[in-house]
Amino acid sequence: MTQERWRYIDSGSCTGATNMALDQAIFESHAQGIQPPTLRVYAWRPSAVSLGRFQRVDFSVNLEACRTLGVDIVKRPTGGRAILHTEKEVTFSIAVSKQRLGTRGVMDSYRALATAIVTSMRGLGLNARLVERASPTRPPLAAQDPACFAVKARCDLIVGTSKLVGSAQVQREGFILQQNSLPLEIPLEDWQGVFLRKNEAPAAVGLWDAAGEKISCSRVGIALRDGFAETFGVVMEKAKPSQAERARARELEGRVLVNT
Repeated sequence: MTQERWRYIDSGSCTGATNMALDQAIFESHAQGIQPPTLRVYAWRPSAVSLGRFQRVDFSVNLEACRTLGVDIVKRPTGGRAILHTEKEVTFSIAVSKQRLGTRGVMDSYRALATAIVTSMRGLGLNARLVERASPTRPPLAAQDPACFAVKARCDLIVGTSKLVGSAQVQREGFILQQNSLPLEIPLEDWQGVFLRKNEAPAAVGLWDAAGEKISCSRVGIALRDGFAETFGVVMEKAKPSQAERARARELEGRVLVNT
C-alpha cells in the first residue's frame, strides 16, 4: 500500500508579515483540497511580535520599545497570547483536517498534534509532555499577562515544570491551522521591554537550556519532520509553497501587519 504523503516546507527566515500570511495561504490551500496536510518550519528576520487573533495591541505591547528595537508587530490567524519572535527560535505550523486526525473537540486536536511534537522532541533527547490541568479562573483582561511564554496553558508542551513549546489554533469547517513557537533561547531582556504587565520571571525554558546543548535549527526541523512522519505514518515530502500560495500570501501581508 502506498503511504500517504504530506508536505514538509522549510521556509528559512522571513518577515513577520510574510510568515503569518504564508501560514494563512497554506491553510486555505489545504482546506480547499488543493494541497495535502502541510508542516512548515520557519524563522523570523527581523524580530517581530505576533499577537493572537483576538488580542489588543494597546493591552499587550510597548509600541515605543518595539520601534526602538526595530520589532514589527503582526496579527496571527490563530488565538493565544503575544510572542516575541527572534532569530533564536524555530516556529512551525501544521495545516490538517480534523477528519485526518480523527479528532472532535479543540483539546482533542491539540493532544493529537502534541503527540507528534513530543515524538519530535524525544528525537532531540527531550522528555516533553502536554500540560494537562484544568484551566484556572482567568483574571480580567487588563490584569492578564499578555505574553505567551509568561504562562502555561493546556495546549502547551513543557519540560519539567517549564514551558518549551507554545501553540495556538484556528479551526474552520473541519480544518485546523496550528502555529507553534519553540524558542532556542528566551530573550528575557527584550521580552521585559516589549510586553506590558509582565511577570518578573517567565514560565518558560529555551531549547538550548533544556537540552544542555546548542541544537541547530536544521536539526530541529529534521526532528519535527521525522516526528510527524512517525506519529501519523506518512511520508513527508520536501516542498516549497506553490506559486498560488505565494501570490495569496502577498495579498494578505498588508492585512496582518499592525500599524504602529
